[in-house]
Amino acid sequence: MTMSLQESAVLDEVRAQTAKELGIDLSEIADETVLKELPGADSVRLLRVVAQIERVYDVEFEDEDIFDVRTPRQLATLVLAQAGAEA
Repeated sequence: MTMSLQESAVLDEVRAQTAKELGIDLSEIADETVLKELPGADSVRLLRVVAQIERVYDVEFEDEDIFDVRTPRQLATLVLAQAGAEA
């Protein structure tokens, strides 16, 4: 990956994708919001968010890493770590 990713941009994308998938307002999702507690959240919908983030950033996460993610910030950190590992 040639571009440098900034945490704030990745975090904004994670929040935007989550809001889009769950059909809720972006303002309902803070950086530290527990994803599974959001309205309409279930494992299938949250996995769709993860899959979309993987496509956007051209990364692939290990299943065990995904199961540890609870907040948008944790998912953004995972993206940055993965993108950094591939750089």
